[in-house]
Amino acid sequence: MLDALYDDHCNAGKSMKEVILGIGNALRGDDGIGIHIVQTLKRCLEEFETGAKQAKSVELSRELIAVDCGTTPESYTSAIREHNPDRLILVDAADMGLRPGSYRIIPPDKIGVMCVSTHNVPLSLLASYVREFCRDVVLIGIQPERTDIGTTLSSAVRSSGEDVANIIMEGRLNEIEVLGT
Repeated sequence: MLDALYDDHCNAGKSMKEVILGIGNALRGDDGIGIHIVQTLKRCLEEFETGAKQAKSVELSRELIAVDCGTTPESYTSAIREHNPDRLILVDAADMGLRPGSYRIIPPDKIGVMCVSTHNVPLSLLASYVREFCRDVVLIGIQPERTDIGTTLSSAVRSSGEDVANIIMEGRLNEIEVLGT
């Protein structure tokens, strides 16, 4: 599924565009992991654009746009529509009953019941809406350890966030296990 969209673009000779929305509340510990991943991606993209040594090993064959949308991803639907991405990647903390720091792609039928809800609109509703103008919508959930107000990211979740950022940057989403398979 994830590779087919990329292959379609390569075969057509055009670049794929992905928008990554980092969702969460940085004041609630691990709930801020989506924001942390987007900040990491923005740094990597900056390094790539300026030709920094660390970024030279990554070959971008698609356009990436990273957006920190905090706890209101629904406020970014017009920006998503304006960018008209081929793929929208939502990254958020999600209570999946796994070991803290575990990450999975959450299938559409499980989005409504798996997320740590610090958002105003359920992600299932957002995903349904943006499917009208995004060819593919992917939710990556990271299992939080703690989401208490005033805490910071746990080391397990921070480490997984770095892994997820690298996976996104390198276009290896197909390596992330799908929840429930």
